[in-house]
Amino acid sequence: MKKAKLFTLCMLLSIIISCGIEKKENNSENNNQEKSQAVSQEELKKYTKNAVETQDAFVQVHKNTKDSIVNIRTKKTVVVSSYNPLEELLFGNSRNRQQRRESGSLGSGFVISKDGYIITNNHVIDGADEIYVKFSDGREYLTKLIGTSPEVDIAVLKIEGTNETFKPLEFSDSDNIEIGQWSIAFGNPLGLNDSMTVGIVSASGRSSLGIEEIENFIQTDAAINQGNSGGPLIDITGRVIGVNTAIYSSNGGSVGLGFAIPSNLVVAVKDSLIANGKFEKPYIGVYLENLDSDKIKKLNLKSTNGVFISRVVANSPASKAGLQANDVVIAVNNKNVSSAGAFIGELAAKKVGQQVTLKIIRNTRNIDINVTLDKTPNIQQR
Repeated sequence: MKKAKLFTLCMLLSIIISCGIEKKENNSENNNQEKSQAVSQEELKKYTKNAVETQDAFVQVHKNTKDSIVNIRTKKTVVVSSYNPLEELLFGNSRNRQQRRESGSLGSGFVISKDGYIITNNHVIDGADEIYVKFSDGREYLTKLIGTSPEVDIAVLKIEGTNETFKPLEFSDSDNIEIGQWSIAFGNPLGLNDSMTVGIVSASGRSSLGIEEIENFIQTDAAINQGNSGGPLIDITGRVIGVNTAIYSSNGGSVGLGFAIPSNLVVAVKDSLIANGKFEKPYIGVYLENLDSDKIKKLNLKSTNGVFISRVVANSPASKAGLQANDVVIAVNNKNVSSAGAFIGELAAKKVGQQVTLKIIRNTRNIDINVTLDKTPNIQQR
């Protein structure tokens, strides 16, 4: 009986202790849950604050940029032949009649100086008789074509006949762009004025796409459509990192593969066009090939990045600097190049007379060679 009472007492005590522990554990769980909820609320506030700050940055970029963007429309008179089959049926003959018709195109551009210089793509204004630019506030002006570079797809226009002061955009150094940074496209896609889309820089140094003669594109997933051509690609600080020029698409619309001419190349071209009316492309005098598996094995290279020099032109800047056939160029001014197109694009962004440092591999050794850029021979002979 005593044993029974003791057992009962022990059971009762055990239950009380167990209940106490359970209660304590429940209290601990509740406290942890409250703390977790409190932390979640704090994190939510932090993330919301960060999101609002990012949103405000985009809003500010638009406010600072919109007055510098223009819608470009062109006029071109074309002669077309018309033929009336009913006339031949009724009268036995019919004459081809020539008629003059107006055609045009739409695109985008942006102001680069207070006195009204504007940049756009060459393909936007190619062959136009008249070129008009229209600002977001409705002001429209007839412009003068200063010069074009079909090989880069850049054109420079100038607003004339007014003393107005315009708001220019600033250029960023495209050598400093990072994959993953914000990229903001401005323009007039499909004629929809004052449009802005946001994405990231997906890649840089894109070449061999068959779009232009000189290719060293920035790739972005910011939505770019027909009509965006010639508009700026902007960073989060509001500075131009490129000029939108092309998209990869099976249906003519944006699929997240947009391409922009890098700002350093744009600046070199526009400076040459404004000064000379034409683009003086820098020249060093080498024949280039992309690296393939055979060359990599033969030259005992450790990477596929670089450009193979197959031939050096006699008495050229490259020859005078000491470059040789079978050299592999891996960098221009410490910026890596992965293809012949990217190498050509890097040189094109420099000025005639400028010295560049080429990092090359020769017989498995790294060597730095300084080369002074010259005018291309065909320009010299003009």
